[in-house]
Formats: sequence, structure tokens, C-alpha cells
Amino acid sequence: MIKRVGAFALVLLAGAAIGYGAGIFKSQSANSDSGADTSAGERKVAYWKAPMDPNFRSDKPGKSPMGMDLIPVYEGDDAHSGAQASSVRIDPSVVNNIGVRTATVEQGALRRPIHTVGRIVYDEEKVANIHLRSNGWIERLAVRSEGEAVEKGDLLFEVYSPDLVNAQAEFLQTVRSGNATTINASKDRLRALYISEDQIRELEKTRRVTQYVKVFAPISGVVTALNVADGQFFKPDTEIMALAELSTVWLMSDVFEADADQLRLGASLTAQSKFEPGARLTGTVDYIYPDLDPVTRTVPVRTVFDSAAAKLKPGMFMTVEIEGPERPAGVIIPRQALIRTGREERVIIALGEGRFQPAAVTSGVESHGKIEILSGLNPGETVVISGQFLIDSESSFAGATLRMQPAEHGHGEDTTMPVIEEGKPDTSHEGEIQGADHLSHAVDATNEMSLVKAFGVIKTVKAPEKTITIEHDAIPEIGWPAMTMDFPVAGTVDLAKIPTGERITFAMSQGEDRAFVIHSVEAIQ
Repeated sequence: MIKRVGAFALVLLAGAAIGYGAGIFKSQSANSDSGADTSAGERKVAYWKAPMDPNFRSDKPGKSPMGMDLIPVYEGDDAHSGAQASSVRIDPSVVNNIGVRTATVEQGALRRPIHTVGRIVYDEEKVANIHLRSNGWIERLAVRSEGEAVEKGDLLFEVYSPDLVNAQAEFLQTVRSGNATTINASKDRLRALYISEDQIRELEKTRRVTQYVKVFAPISGVVTALNVADGQFFKPDTEIMALAELSTVWLMSDVFEADADQLRLGASLTAQSKFEPGARLTGTVDYIYPDLDPVTRTVPVRTVFDSAAAKLKPGMFMTVEIEGPERPAGVIIPRQALIRTGREERVIIALGEGRFQPAAVTSGVESHGKIEILSGLNPGETVVISGQFLIDSESSFAGATLRMQPAEHGHGEDTTMPVIEEGKPDTSHEGEIQGADHLSHAVDATNEMSLVKAFGVIKTVKAPEKTITIEHDAIPEIGWPAMTMDFPVAGTVDLAKIPTGERITFAMSQGEDRAFVIHSVEAIQ
């Protein structure tokens, strides 16, 4: 009996020990799970993406269509203005090396200029056409050719006209009669027949009919047309010659039909000609013609210039810029900040701390290096104006998505990146990078890449640095455009056998430091 009680007590003690141990294990497990949840709560995965295809995303881990492990993208890593995982991060040293410059988005108004061409013509208000209101013959021409300069009162030619001889005889008869009324009527007839006041006074003084009537220049200028010769018969509808005064000239600008609604009287106009490079003439629109030229489909616009001061000659062609009406105030950025791809327009926004984000925009009018943005940006934001094509290429590779709507507030701080320093490589030409630092080195990503094959030409081999410079073709697999850059090489590559100046194919992979390393180089036969 005593043995049975002892055995039963031993069983109870063993059960209590097991229960106590299970309780401790459960408590520790609970604490461990709680800690894990807390740790996981610190960084939450927003989605998973493919390393080689930034457009492929998943809400859970797995494999990409290419068979690679998906990599996580955490919330807040690429957040800007409510959009997550939509920016690219670049190391500040790389930003400096590629010469990134930025500008602040402004609020203002632009005037859409009208660009066209014009020609200098004679001032039609200062042109004299010489006609005689009778029949007759040219007896002597004092002017022998077109372009000849004459002064007001100079003799142009002499004519014989029976009508003019008869008019003189009738005038002398009225003078002898002494009737003032008929004398004045006869004088008016002589004036109508183009006989000058000096000749009428001479006729009244000498009382002798002149067979050859002299015609004098009514204005100072040049002969623009000469349609007769000595001895030639003329009629009242014959234009004997034309004179033009050159103190002022007209600039006739041809404005295309699409820009006709932008024209305004008094609009500022700037003209430039090849006859004097760098010289710019300024004026205003003096008259807009009411009709459209049916051949050129343009509207003529007139501007008056002082030809003596500007040395203008009729027949000169000029490039013309006419200032358009001021548009309503809007968002304005430098022209070089806009990226046009043919299908869309976008800019690169600088978010600060080395982060950049592409944004889809809609552009408006352009004027004097500035362009109007109708949608996609807000005043106060910062856009990249130099190096944006490289960043745009990198953002495509890294999977940064376009911001389709503008942010609701500005960024506040000035995120202007440092300007390229003297002595740094010239990167003003987008699409070409010099130096070992490429944008992909600084992308904040954790994906491991397989071998990527490409084609190019070896430029230089730097054995001490174990790098080679390659002018490679575009690499669509990783979103790189054609460019020239330096690559580090793996230890298995024999630099002495690399064919400098020849076209090659090479294979590379991205290492732990995000730098691409070349593993093989082969000449193309």
C-alpha cells in the first residue's frame, strides 16, 4: 500500500514538472513572437518587384517571370507626396560627378512669340509715280537708269505734246483779254496738265509758247522705275517713271495663318539681318493687313523703320520675332528641364538627400528659354536642368514610377545639388558618362543580378586601376542607353589580351556594392 502511494506521488511530481516546463516554453515563445512582430512592424513590405523587370510587381514573395527571386520594397523607402516606391536614390558624390544642376519651379506669365521672316520694301506713302495727262513724245531724258538718285526740283525729262502747246496758247489769249476769271481757269488747266508754277510764271512773263515742256522731280529719292526712252510716244496711262524717298522704309513680315490670332497693333517687334550680324532692330506693329495671301497663306504685317539710321535697303530679308499677348500666370520652368520622348513629356523632380522622381507633365507655350507647364508641377518644387537624362534612364532601370499628379505642397528646403567642379569630366552631353562611378552604383536596391551581355568598342585599358573604358551600345536588358564609361574587371580577365579599338562583346554582373564588374571580353570576328 505504501509503495502504491509513493508511485502515485512520483507520477504527480513528474506531471507538475512537465506542466511547469511547458508553461515556461510557451511564455518564452510568446515573448519571442511578440518581439518578432514588433521588429516586423518597424519596416513593412509595400510590395515585391522583379530585379530585372521594374514593371513586374507582386504582393507576396516568389519568383519573377525570368526565374529570379523577387526583392522587397519597403513602405517609406521611396515615398514622396503620398506616392510610395516611386523615386530613385543616387549617391551625392555621383550627383556631383555628373554635374546635376537644379532650378526652382516658378509662378509667372509668358508671352508666346511669333517667329517669321520679313523683307524691306519702299515706303509706299513716299513714292511718286510720274504720269502726264496728255499724249506726246519724250524729247530728252535727264535720268538714264533705275536707281539713280535725284533731288526735289531736278529736271527729269522734256516732252513735246500738242495738247500742252495748245493749252499755253489759250492761256496767253486769256492774259491779253485781261479777264481775271478766264485767266485763272486757264492757269488751272495748265496745272492739271502737269505744268509747274515756275513754267506758268515764265510763260506769263515772256508771253511766248514753249514747244518743249520740262518735267521736274516732285520729291527727293531714287528712280525705282523707268519705262520710256528718248523719242518714245506716251499716253496718259503710261507710267513714265517712279520715284521713292528712302528716309523711311517698311518691314513687311509674313505671319502664318496659325499665328494670326496672336497679332496685336503696337506689339513689340525685333528684327535681325545677315547684312550686319548681331545688329537687332526694334519696332512695333504699325498695321495688320485685313486679307490673307492665298498663295503663302500668311497675313502681311507692316513696321516702319528709319532707313538712314539702320542702313536698310529695299529687298533685304530679315528674321522677325513679334511679341505675342501675355498669357495668364502659370507654372514656368527652364526649357532644358523638360524631357520629350515622343509619346509623353516629363521632368525629374529633386526630392532632396539624393532622391529623384520622374513626373509626367503637360507643356504649354515656350518663350526665351522658359516653358509653361499646364499640369504636373507646383510652384516651389525643384526640377533637374542638367543631367536629367541620365537620372531618367536610371529611374527607368530602378523601377521608379511617374508621378502623374503634382504634389499638394512645396518641398520647403532648397535641394539644389552641387555644380560640377573645375577639373571634373565634362558631362554636358546627356547619354555619355566618363569615370568609373555610374549611376547604378548608387541606386538604393538590394537585388542580385545575373550576367548581362552587351556589345561595344574598347577605348582604353587602365591596367594599374584594373579598369577598361568601353563605348557600349544600348543595353535594353537593364535600361541603359548607349554611352562611354569605365568598368572594373574581374581577376580572371587578362588585361594584356584585351583588343583596344576593336568591337567586342562582354559579360558583366552587379556585385554587392552595386557596381557592374566585367567577367569576360571577346573580340567580334
